[in-house]
Amino acid sequence: MKETKELYGFLWSKEKNYLPGISKSHYHSMQDVISEKIVRGKLGVEIGSGNGHDTFVMSKENPDVKIVSMDLSDGIHNAKKLVENLGNVCILKGSALNIPLKDGLFDFAYSFGVLHHTENPTKGLREIKKILKKDAPVFLYLYEDHSENLLKYYLLKIITVFRKVTTNIPHKLLYPFCFFLSPLVFLLFSCPAKIFGRFDITRKISGKLPFNFGSTPFSLTGDLYDRFGAPIEERYSRSGAMNLLKNEDFYNIRITRLVDTAGWVLWGVKGS
Repeated sequence: MKETKELYGFLWSKEKNYLPGISKSHYHSMQDVISEKIVRGKLGVEIGSGNGHDTFVMSKENPDVKIVSMDLSDGIHNAKKLVENLGNVCILKGSALNIPLKDGLFDFAYSFGVLHHTENPTKGLREIKKILKKDAPVFLYLYEDHSENLLKYYLLKIITVFRKVTTNIPHKLLYPFCFFLSPLVFLLFSCPAKIFGRFDITRKISGKLPFNFGSTPFSLTGDLYDRFGAPIEERYSRSGAMNLLKNEDFYNIRITRLVDTAGWVLWGVKGS
């Protein structure tokens, strides 16, 4: 957990000047594929808020809803600066595996790309469940194992081999490595995906290419840093992701993918 905290703390320090509105937030990408409103009720929580971009967007667009924004890393300092002019946000430092909040308090929980980086995703979900009111929903984004896409599946296998080395590279060296690698990956994957996406006959191929979401030559730096540096990375099949919620007695569970990153968007309602 210490390694994860330091890895992302360093990442958020490099991206501390990020300005909301320049690019689409993860929250907006999630809301685009979810058939109901994420932010609801009077009190919500974001678990693993990073530099606070999603917290900023959710709280600014929903001024009548109080948002508790929690992260393990020093990204909370960036988040505090980002939301300092908003009156409906509370920033908290804490772990998803030991959430320091009152049980049965929240009307919804949102967590993008967090549980799969913990030592025990089931325990993390259980912690989230505890702080939700009965019949309140959780909205998650989890890494996909890409077992339904052989190209991505085998490329992921290759990356996994490299990760045995790259996860041991100091953050100050790994980040510039990913910075200079980003244009090459953009050229090999993102550019062809953009070209294929323009034509009906090749549009399906575009969606199957890795890193098809790159927007500029250096836009993949953070994704590559995450991919090569995260000390823990759990990935899920469609059924595995759904079972994560089913096994904790969530109901009305639904699942889809993000169009760009092809990870699982998963949501369900707290039962007993």
